[in-house]
Amino acid sequence: MPVKVFGLPTHILLLHVAVAGVPLVCLTTIAVAARPKWRARFGIANAVFAMVMVGVTYATQVAGQQLYNHAPYLQKLAAQHRGLGLTLVWFVAAVAVFAIALVVVSRAGYAEHHAATVTVAALAIAASAICVVQCIRVGDSGARAVWGNINVSGSARLGADPVGAGAGVPAALNVL
Repeated sequence: MPVKVFGLPTHILLLHVAVAGVPLVCLTTIAVAARPKWRARFGIANAVFAMVMVGVTYATQVAGQQLYNHAPYLQKLAAQHRGLGLTLVWFVAAVAVFAIALVVVSRAGYAEHHAATVTVAALAIAASAICVVQCIRVGDSGARAVWGNINVSGSARLGADPVGAGAGVPAALNVL
């Protein structure tokens, strides 16, 4: 995977898909788990969407690791973000597993009150909620790594410039 695409770090481009897609797939999984009629109608599409988001999250993680290795000064700035980011794919994978399990349980002919259906639905809702929290934690740590030293209160000092990126430009945006 290239470090840059169209002059921008690949990680920056991919993370926008993950930032929008991961919470969306979690919300759709919660909706499909909570509504049996939606499970029958949208369950397969939701499971496919969840699997796609596992791939997108993994690609974002790989691109982030390449960016982290390419710019040595990021190893201080983004260490926490990297640590959290390496775990996100597992949370998204758990949501995908439960989205698939919802389809399997629904197609197996269990009634809505059946213990297996209720258990899988409850676990899907819990996994989705936890995944959203983890996604927020990862995103927040990344934003703090890039923008944490930026002062937007109107003073002349716009932020730290650890590698000579230029006045007011976050260093993490000018790595390549």
